[in-house]
Amino acid sequence: MIESDTLLRDFVYLDWERVRSLSAQLFGGVPQDATKGRQHEVGTKGRLEGGVPAILKGHGEADYRYFRTENETRSFHHYVYSLFEEQLIEQGMITAIDERFDFGRWGEDLFRDGQFVRVVGLVRLMDYAWVSTMIEALPRMMRAAQHAENLSLKQLRAAQQITQKEFEAKQKERQKQLSELKALKMDEITGLVRQLYGDAVRVKVLPEKKCPSNVFVGSGNLANFHDSAASLAQKYGYEIDADWVTLGQVNLSSVSEQPVSIPTGNDMEDAFEQAALGVNKIVRVASATTFPAVSFTPISIYRTC
Repeated sequence: MIESDTLLRDFVYLDWERVRSLSAQLFGGVPQDATKGRQHEVGTKGRLEGGVPAILKGHGEADYRYFRTENETRSFHHYVYSLFEEQLIEQGMITAIDERFDFGRWGEDLFRDGQFVRVVGLVRLMDYAWVSTMIEALPRMMRAAQHAENLSLKQLRAAQQITQKEFEAKQKERQKQLSELKALKMDEITGLVRQLYGDAVRVKVLPEKKCPSNVFVGSGNLANFHDSAASLAQKYGYEIDADWVTLGQVNLSSVSEQPVSIPTGNDMEDAFEQAALGVNKIVRVASATTFPAVSFTPISIYRTC
């Protein structure tokens, strides 16, 4: 059992709308601290009462449990999330996968659609939109680097530290590198990446490095990150091995790998559906998750303090 009363969470990612929806179902409403003049009272007294957070109602008949308010703060979202996760733990609704987990149990029968998993382990965040931008900028960055190098070579040549032949060989080598880079048609590669992944950030969580195939794979909405994936990559690199916690829901479907058309009798619609199934098959080859990797929807990523 997690010592939740002393656990501090420093959030990297939080899908607040999903947390709001699930909390409203779990608690019969979402605690609110946004009514003017009541923030301090709710902040200090909005504790669990009989296992359910105190609910602040508005004036008259309006019930603010189910509505957004302009004054909601990120700290409030974090507080509600803490109540939400702790309640899931108390009700035994979370499967914990960390260093104590028996990975010999890892099988398809262990997981079900919608199952909550709390995973501790190595996290990789791949912001393919940012990576695509960097790839497209490579020729310009290379030209800038080559210009700086060319100035340095000219100085060396003027000081007779290199021969004219060596100077010309270096220039030819740089031109060849630039030509090879242009021949890769970066814009076509990045265009395909953007079509496959859009603005989503791919999230991969590896709970045990000795079992590299047992990984959770999902996509996070860029707007739900508290820091950009690029910023996190600059701070940690792509391998964030700091025992971060990820809470998510498993995505499983019993649909066959070769779905057949479901005809409507409308020849045009049926033809479109057949084409869509063909495109979907290609997309799945490029981006789908296959067991023992498990597809999941990340709800939160945080480090504990």
